Amino acid sequence: MQTQSSNILAVVYTDGLAADKFIAAWGYALRDAGLSVAGLVQLNTFERNPVKCDMAVEELFSGTVLQLSEDRGKEARGCRLDRGILTQAAGLLLAALKQRPDILILNKFGKIEAEGEGLRSTLAEAVELDVPIVVGVPFRNLDQWRIFAGDMAEECPVGSLRIRDWLTARNLLRDGERGSGETARVPITH
Repeated sequence: MQTQSSNILAVVYTDGLAADKFIAAWGYALRDAGLSVAGLVQLNTFERNPVKCDMAVEELFSGTVLQLSEDRGKEARGCRLDRGILTQAAGLLLAALKQRPDILILNKFGKIEAEGEGLRSTLAEAVELDVPIVVGVPFRNLDQWRIFAGDMAEECPVGSLRIRDWLTARNLLRDGERGSGETARVPITH
């Protein structure tokens, strides 16, 4: 499954909060270092609560924040993804890809993508444009991810230093001046 020339890195995880923090830290650090970064990172400004789910993402290229979860009332259990907002997020990502960003970062290959919908077309467009991709993949969706990505993706666990090597191999850790040889200072959470 893993090839050294892969332009896709799947960050595999079981702990969603840890993965959200890890992927977001890389996305923000790369953007702060002057790279053109498209993608979605989850904003976890809430405490897990069985009655309420507050799921928001930031699209890194435009800085747009989208509320992905629907409020289903106080008697509802669990989260409910607002598919209309997910479609809006896909539109933002496709617009960003037209600008040829340096990298696409997606916080999750989630249930919707595992079922064949969601951001799959965005991933396919990035592959077609040869844009490097980092995508979070929950362990529960790993089989569906592998079917989707085939041999085009490498995998590493959340928190792995492999992401630094992968980015370095693609010359994506340089700062905004790019020629200075300095690398972005990205926090490693594990």
